[in-house]
Amino acid sequence: MNATKFIGLLLLIALTVIGIGLYIVSDGEDVVFGHKLVGFATVFIFFVLMPAFIFVRYRRKDLSKFSFNTKTKEQKEEEEDDDWDDKSRWN
Repeated sequence: MNATKFIGLLLLIALTVIGIGLYIVSDGEDVVFGHKLVGFATVFIFFVLMPAFIFVRYRRKDLSKFSFNTKTKEQKEEEEDDDWDDKSRWN
């Protein structure tokens, strides 16, 4: 079983726990326990599953293509040499 399928299985389990928690809340048996189930499953999805999914999907990708910083060192040095505070050019 690869990591993506494992994360999908954990997501399915977390969604099932959310459904069980909502059923418990709507049935009125133990409302506090139902809210705790929904809350813990939601926290698990957003703080465990989502970072794990992002890590698995992007661990072998070349992310340098997605950079907005495409300037070379020479272009950066030329920009640093420009004096934007020079008031003599306004005369």
